[in-house]
Amino acid sequence: MNPRNTQGPIPLVRVAALLRYVRYLQTVGAPVGRLLAGSRIPAVLLDHPAAAVPIGSALRFGELACRALGTEHLGLYVGLESGLNDLGPFQDMLQRSLTLHEYLHKAIALYDALNSGQRLWLSEHGEELRFNVATAGDDGIGAYQSRLETLVVTIAKIREAAGPNWSPREVSLSYRTREDLPNIDLFAGSQILGRTEATYFTFPRALMGLRFPIGGAATTAGDPESFPMCRLPEDLSGLVRLQIETLLSVRNFEIETVAETLAISRRSLQRSLAQQGLTYSQVLAETRLRRAVDWLDNTDKPVGDIAFDLGYTDASNFTRAFRRQTGVSPQTFRDKTPES
Repeated sequence: MNPRNTQGPIPLVRVAALLRYVRYLQTVGAPVGRLLAGSRIPAVLLDHPAAAVPIGSALRFGELACRALGTEHLGLYVGLESGLNDLGPFQDMLQRSLTLHEYLHKAIALYDALNSGQRLWLSEHGEELRFNVATAGDDGIGAYQSRLETLVVTIAKIREAAGPNWSPREVSLSYRTREDLPNIDLFAGSQILGRTEATYFTFPRALMGLRFPIGGAATTAGDPESFPMCRLPEDLSGLVRLQIETLLSVRNFEIETVAETLAISRRSLQRSLAQQGLTYSQVLAETRLRRAVDWLDNTDKPVGDIAFDLGYTDASNFTRAFRRQTGVSPQTFRDKTPES
């Protein structure tokens, strides 16, 4: 992320997607801590799948992981190992699809809630459709892992509906690898096109009406780290709010910590927020207020517990801050009656 350019969209990826790589790397004994440090991704974020990291940091992590393992196809192994697992509400929404048509269109429509730095789309080619994947502003080996993982997961899900003998007629990979794609059953009979200008696979249009195998019950009910199925923030202030919200539960939302999760310095974060007419204190106060209002409106959590969970030293400090911003006390707000 370039802190001097905060007016345009900031490509981001949820930590939930990064965790799939972390878990695979842990199973093969890779030095995950060193790889995270080399990518400027704080290890504290691994406990917060709803948080986001700049996609540049995530792609750097993929690149370093490939070097550590001596492979150019890490995304393939992660996709085969993980499938749709660990993707929170994104996973749940897709697993509830009734047809392949619904599954693919949901994946495309909802993907920017998981990864705003990568785009999915379908294109028509006669009786065939292409499932396309592109990464914003990067065509290195890290971006290739993300695209390859997405292809593998999607092809595997289509095979669940089409049958174990189905494979794409054509798979196109835009990254110029030095090693051949591993020979796996998923690509049996597929024509593999390397060093092309686009990443995609083809499948018959007729498959779109196939019934999709139901994946079972939702996995995120009551999960405090579940993330909303809405677009990731596109500006710095929105990203700072997201990071604060995810770090509130561990009372670790100092400006230095948040800046570190964004791979920038405290000074750069302050300057960038100032360009939007904001200070970090303002963003923190607004974020705490929104969370407080949500809890007061939608839960029976005691005011003292809310104060603690928002990082206040005691309930009286929370009450003063809430009254300063809303004009009423938290209890009065909950009761919806004016104070006498």
